[in-house]
Amino acid sequence: MLRAMNRDPAFLAECAALKRAVEPFRTLAALRASPSFRELDERFTRLFSTVRRYAPERPPAPSADPARVTAVHWNIEHGNHYERIERALCGDPRLEGADLLMFNEIDFGMARAGNRDVTGDLARALGLYGVWVPLFLETTVGRDDDALTADGRENQESLFGLAILARWPIADVRLIELPSPETYQFDVERMVGRHVGLIVTVSRPGAPFVAVSAHLEVHRTRAHRAAQIRTIVEALRRETRPVVMAGDFNTHTFDRGRPWDPLLGAAVLMFAPQSSLSRRLLYPDRGATRERLFDVLEKAGFAWEPFVDHAPTLSLRFDRIDELRGFPDFVQSAVRTVLAWAERRGTLRLDWFAGRGWKGGEGRTITGLDGHGQASDHAPIVATFF
Repeated sequence: MLRAMNRDPAFLAECAALKRAVEPFRTLAALRASPSFRELDERFTRLFSTVRRYAPERPPAPSADPARVTAVHWNIEHGNHYERIERALCGDPRLEGADLLMFNEIDFGMARAGNRDVTGDLARALGLYGVWVPLFLETTVGRDDDALTADGRENQESLFGLAILARWPIADVRLIELPSPETYQFDVERMVGRHVGLIVTVSRPGAPFVAVSAHLEVHRTRAHRAAQIRTIVEALRRETRPVVMAGDFNTHTFDRGRPWDPLLGAAVLMFAPQSSLSRRLLYPDRGATRERLFDVLEKAGFAWEPFVDHAPTLSLRFDRIDELRGFPDFVQSAVRTVLAWAERRGTLRLDWFAGRGWKGGEGRTITGLDGHGQASDHAPIVATFF
């Protein structure tokens, strides 16, 4: 059952107006050349600076272990299967009772997720403090399986973003804009926005800390993802408090952006020995094909090894790779047939915790909640910081 949401009519109207204003433009270049762009850009800047805050009706119970912080990170695939997500977070003993929850791909007013304020619903269900910030305004109901879960409904606010929930009040909130593939996202994915790092202060009694959530881009190169992480750690350069960082870092280890890149990647998936392929995809922080963002993290004093177990958090689906859709139908059909076997070998470690300023910790991947017909396409991960 959908919960009633407290709508801001003016905010809803502005989102709808901005969506209508950009829909006629087929490319970002055309939008930026429009006489109306300056005004629209100012309005989008205001929209994307929005921070929604949530507070429980009564203070949450004290932590079961005040010396430790237990954190969950989960890319929840927009909340398309909301009831399964809430049931897992409230009732799965591997997830329930966490002190800190960090979400990627979390919707506000998208038909695919029942037009929910997904963050608000989860904050109420869990009785936690929370913040949500937008990344993108969608001009469609989404991609891939989104039309199925939209079930003929129209979007309302048409937004998705990042969220953090916590047992303790959330004080300062900062948004750090990251270099983003805005042209691709508008021209191909039909959405307006950018990636950000969400940086908050969690007011843990006697031991406040900083939490950072980010969803790195998937469409370009390892160097681009490293640049996004570099922007975040630079914003934290003078931070002396402990830091918990988490996100879907999209560490698939392949460079994308050229028409032939999906086929080069497919060749690796088909012909690489299983042992070397598994090392590459589940340990993208190592070896010649490693994601350079880990070098950036290490140089900035962050550790990730104590907080991860290198289990897969996503199984590859070639029907979700946009570049393949650009080939003629007969090529797509042949390629998909050949790639079906390779797809089964493509299990990736995309989701990560990293920490700085902690004495130690441990982490694990939660199985059984990800995949077709499950709560999300991504598995949640849990880490303890002490």
